[in-house]
Amino acid sequence: MALNSQLHNKFVQLTFWSMFRFGWLRHFTLKLHYNQKATDKGVIRINKLSMLLMLALFSWNPICAGEEKQYDLGNGIVVNLEEAEFNPIEHKIINCEGSIIPCTIDGVFPFGIEFSIPRTYLKSLSLSIHGRTYKLNTSGMYNAWGNRPLAIKDKIKYLGAHCYDEKSCALRGIFSDAAGSFVAEWLIVNGISTRTILTSSNDIVNLFIKNIEPPYYE
Repeated sequence: MALNSQLHNKFVQLTFWSMFRFGWLRHFTLKLHYNQKATDKGVIRINKLSMLLMLALFSWNPICAGEEKQYDLGNGIVVNLEEAEFNPIEHKIINCEGSIIPCTIDGVFPFGIEFSIPRTYLKSLSLSIHGRTYKLNTSGMYNAWGNRPLAIKDKIKYLGAHCYDEKSCALRGIFSDAAGSFVAEWLIVNGISTRTILTSSNDIVNLFIKNIEPPYYE
């Protein structure tokens, strides 16, 4: 079973890579942009497809729960995250299988799933800077990380952060994959953390893909 799963994952990666390597998707998207008869709605749909295929290519990893991961983001900033296996018996789940909407888990809209029960949830996420550690809000975040690296060179980076000092920081992240992709942002202001963004909106996901590092104000 494990071997079959690995072969399936490799097949998906090679398929998506071929689409980008030989330019099929790129040419299709450009033709739509320059076809005056193409509707805005059609262009938006193809742009969404482009984004989902890219995230699937760079994020396709088996779910890995129960292991804490640590990432050094530079300038003394370290992020730790841990996923845990999701047990549906312990939660009230409504409309999360099939195409019925809205899907809710314990009365809240979940992020990271698409017409399925989550396999994992983000149990903890923390940012440390020069001896101070801040636990960040991870509620509603599912199938978030898996075995992905922090970044794929010249392609995509999943976490970005900066700190003005030990009490003022910003952290951005790109989570899950394909149709379940979502992004989040946290701010730490005067030692107090808050999650300012949690969305699967296509334009915001695209913004984070292009600008994973939070803006730095002088």
